[in-house]
Amino acid sequence: MTHKSKIATRRSFRAVLAIVIAIGVIVTVFTSTAFADSTTRYDVKIADGAKESVITTTETEPIEILKAAGITVDSGDKLNLTEFVSGEGGKITISRQNTISVDYDDEIQTYSVYSTTVGEALEEIGATVGEKDKVNYSADESIKDGMVIQIKTAFTVSVKADGKKHRFALAEGTVKDVLTMAKIKLGKNDYTEPSLNTELEAGMKIKVYRVTYKKATKTAKIDFETKRVNDNTLYKGTETVATEGKEGEKTITYSIRYVNGKEESRQKVSSEVTTEPVTKIIKVGTKKKPNGADATPNGVKEKNGYKVGQVIQGRYTHYCACATCNGNGRGITASGRRISNGMQNPYYIACNWLPMGTVISVDGTNYTVVDRGGSGLSRVGRIDIFTPEGHSACYRLGTGSCTIKIVRLGW
Repeated sequence: MTHKSKIATRRSFRAVLAIVIAIGVIVTVFTSTAFADSTTRYDVKIADGAKESVITTTETEPIEILKAAGITVDSGDKLNLTEFVSGEGGKITISRQNTISVDYDDEIQTYSVYSTTVGEALEEIGATVGEKDKVNYSADESIKDGMVIQIKTAFTVSVKADGKKHRFALAEGTVKDVLTMAKIKLGKNDYTEPSLNTELEAGMKIKVYRVTYKKATKTAKIDFETKRVNDNTLYKGTETVATEGKEGEKTITYSIRYVNGKEESRQKVSSEVTTEPVTKIIKVGTKKKPNGADATPNGVKEKNGYKVGQVIQGRYTHYCACATCNGNGRGITASGRRISNGMQNPYYIACNWLPMGTVISVDGTNYTVVDRGGSGLSRVGRIDIFTPEGHSACYRLGTGSCTIKIVRLGW
């Protein structure tokens, strides 16, 4: 039993020793391998435009390092190796070549650039951008191949409003944008020239028109109408005013449009009659005039230098049978014919230049010469017409011019 135990013990010791030796060999190999890797692999930072990455590699050539990182470099691209040390690390910078177009106030040019942002690209090509100029991309926007950068140069426009003038520099916009910048507000009826939606142009002059409305009243006369009314109590050719005409009055209200304080136009909005006009009424005689005195011919064609049918322009007055007009109150004419006020009209006249019994037509009415008068009736054409209506009628009928035609000479 004891012998077997010793043999077993020796076998166990050998097995343990073998395991220890094996572990030692493995540790030695692992340690040796790890030490070898730490001396050949290193980190390289790669800046590809705006993108940055880090690769751990054993490669020493930059192109091979980029291939290992899956990065392709085109023929126009540039590598910056100033910060790279082969076998040790550092940084490889790739500047990509991009083709961009620059639209400068509608003039387009194409450039190849290596910048990574719009701001850098514009600096690279020497493009100057003013503070008020308009660029369609921000300065830190990343450059992309085929990008079109638009630059609009600022220009000056002016706006005049409320007696003040403002100037602004801007690259684009509308008239409305300028008013916003100037803090000018338009009222309901205000307007601008050019209109609000007009695109701005260099040197444009904008005017603001303030529009207000006010009401005003005016008093005006109203002409009266004239109405002619037939009256069968008056002889034809006779007119008399029955009612005098009188002007009326009206109040007119206007809406007045003022532009920048000056009246531009006015429009009548209402009219109210305050005093009605009075119509003038004229009575027009329709009564047929009687022929007057009997004009039976006597065969005499010419007498005392006068001829039948002769026309003379004359002047008439009126007299009645009163003592004042007739010289006596007996009512006896120079021919012996009697007259009296109130009698039926006999159609008599007095004159000194025609033979007694002569019949004349005075404006179409026949009268017989039966009386004489004062020296004034001796003048050719001068007659005095008897009226049986009395002394007041003489004043009413008055005097006037007339046309006399000799119808008969003598009795």
